[in-house]
This record gives sequence, C-alpha cells and structure tokens, in this order.
Amino acid sequence: MEDFMISRWSFADSVPSPLDNDTLQSQCWYHCHRDHPQAKPWLEQQNIHPAAIEAILADDTRPRFQRFGRDCFVIIIRGINLSSGAEPDDMLSLRMVWHKGALISTRKITSKAIAHIISQLEQGRGPESLPELLLAIITGVHAIIDDFIHPIEELLDQLDFQQGHDVKEVQSLHPKLLKLKRYLKPQKYVLEDLLASDLEDLKLQQAYLRNCLDTVIRINESIDFYLDQFNVYLLNISQQQAEKMNRNTYLFSMIAGIFLPAGFFTGLLGVNVGGIPGTESPIAFSLFCIGLLVIIALEVLLLKKLRFI
Repeated sequence: MEDFMISRWSFADSVPSPLDNDTLQSQCWYHCHRDHPQAKPWLEQQNIHPAAIEAILADDTRPRFQRFGRDCFVIIIRGINLSSGAEPDDMLSLRMVWHKGALISTRKITSKAIAHIISQLEQGRGPESLPELLLAIITGVHAIIDDFIHPIEELLDQLDFQQGHDVKEVQSLHPKLLKLKRYLKPQKYVLEDLLASDLEDLKLQQAYLRNCLDTVIRINESIDFYLDQFNVYLLNISQQQAEKMNRNTYLFSMIAGIFLPAGFFTGLLGVNVGGIPGTESPIAFSLFCIGLLVIIALEVLLLKKLRFI
C-alpha cells in the first residue's frame, strides 16, 4: 500500500498524528494516488457509494459538489499545475470524498497546496480538525491560482504606458486565461452548493467557506477583466496595423498617380516609330524632362488643392 497511499493522518485528538494503517476511520484523512490499481478496490472496501467512487476516479471531470446520503459527499476542484515541465494552465484535479466523518482525497498530479499542508502537519502545525483540513485545501488551491494571475495584472499596467510591448506574450496569455476561466467558473458553484447544503460537519466553517467563495468570485471577475483588457489591447494593435497599412497603401497610390502621366509620355515616346517630334533637336530631351517636372508639380498642387495630400 505504500505506493497507493501518499499520506494519512488522524485528527481525532487535539494534535494531528500519522496513521499506521489504511482502515477507514472517522476524523481521519487519507490522501492517495487516483490512478493506482489498488485505488478502486480500496475505495470499494470502505462501502463508499459507487457513484461517488466513479466521480473521484473518472478520467476527466469538471468541478462539482454532490451529496450521496447524509454522511457522504464529493467535492472536485481544479488547481494550478506547478509540476516541473508542465504549463500552469494544464490544471490538476483534486477529488475529495467525505464519508462517515473521514476525508479521502485523490490526485494524479502532485498538488503544491496538499504538499504544503502535509509539510505543516509533519512540523506540528497546520489544520487541527478535518473540517479545517478541507478548508485549508480549498484555500491553498485558490491562493496558488491568485499568485499565478497576479503578474498578469502587473503586465496590464505596463501595457497602459509601454509602447512596442511583446504582442506574442499577450497573445499567449489570452488562451491560458480562457482555460482558467473554463474551470474556475464552475468552481464558484461548487462552493455555493457546499454552503447551501448546510452540512452539520462544516457548521463552524460556514464563514470561512463564504470567504473562499468570495475569493473565487474575485478571481473569476479578475480573469474576465483581464480578458477584456487583452481584447481591447489586441484590438488597438490590430487597428494601428490596419491604419499603418492603409496609410502606406494610400501613399503608394498617390506616388503612382503622380507618376502616371510621366509614364504615359515616356511610354508614348518610346514606341520608336517615325514622326516623333524633336528627334533632330539637341535640346529636345532636356525640354521633355522639364515638361515632365512641370506636369508632376502641377499634379502635386492639384492634389493638395483637392486635399488628397
């Protein structure tokens, strides 16, 4: 079972202590690998509702809260993936089932929030009861998300006054925020449903759960604001590029229009047929060039008068 069970702690006494066995007991926390072959058989041995087992072992799932009787409920939340070589927006899934006063949490990817709680417990600190532990997990996950999106706000502040900012950086952040929004939007409903269920085991944590809900709402509102700001910034960049292209196109059109008569006359005289005036005069070419310059000057004056230039 060493490979299956990551950590297990008893909160039955005032000071949490490690457990030596995997037998499910009230006021105990069991943290295990979700994809381990022994996970499902062990959960089934604890007489947990089959639908609850299916929910916490599913390959893909969204944040949710669901009750299975009076003493069993499932909470699934998403967190930032801080594993080496992974993108933070490749969000990890924390699945927890509360069954007969015991908390079972499963994960596939290491969670920094869970690792921090285990480290605190090993040092004699951290949550002192199972409801506090559940609250600490939720709070820790949201704190990491908050830390991840905070630099984005600083980037937006820079976009207000910095010219020539790396557009690729902004474009790369946009889909990351959309992915975060996809999973954090329903995470708000998880906490709302958890509060609305009015669970007896979490009576003392109602105020803290409301704070967690406020945090999720604020994070979602911040993400929506960042997405709007990015959209405005990218739209402005697109408009600037379009205006620059239009100005360049207009300039080339004016240049082509100015030299159109000159091209016509030079083409006409270059057909090399008999009867071209001035072929015998040594100053004919000079007079022709002066005439072209005069025509170009008159065109420029006419375009200015008509306000094309």
